[in-house]
Amino acid sequence: MRGCICGPDLAVIALRIVKRGEKEIEGVTDGDKPRRRGPKRASHIRKIFALRKGKDDVRKYVVKREIKRKDKTFYKSPKIQRLITERRIRRKKLYKRELKDGFKAKKEARAKYDKVLSQYIKEQKAHKDKKAEGDEKKPDTKPVAVVPKKPDTKAPATGKGAPKQASPPKGKPQPAVV
Repeated sequence: MRGCICGPDLAVIALRIVKRGEKEIEGVTDGDKPRRRGPKRASHIRKIFALRKGKDDVRKYVVKREIKRKDKTFYKSPKIQRLITERRIRRKKLYKRELKDGFKAKKEARAKYDKVLSQYIKEQKAHKDKKAEGDEKKPDTKPVAVVPKKPDTKAPATGKGAPKQASPPKGKPQPAVV
């Protein structure tokens, strides 16, 4: 080991064999051990096995594990991430179509709204013009003078400038007025 200081307090040391020595190490270099886990992402599998993107099937190259139980043998493999399947392509196409339809529907609804709005504005303008014409045709009448009402002097005044109310006679306590 190059430049490593190992103490008695270390329980496990992770090492990598760079150069083999004269003798084989029993249980380490004397036999080939298959890879237990491989890459899970589709692009990483393609990179390791030098596969072409559209031509080769990535699912055939995923690292599998053989499991034997009694008389049956079966294989376990991880789910491949970012795998472009026919279902994924179909879903993507459907999503794009929905997006386009949404844009189209929004545009049509906007046009419909603008049409209704312009019609409403025209009607309002015509109504104002009619009203203006009607006012011009009416005969001139004298304006009626509006006489302001006198303030009611009987009602008690309230506020800052109002006179204080008389206090109740002493003796019996009166209920508080809220």
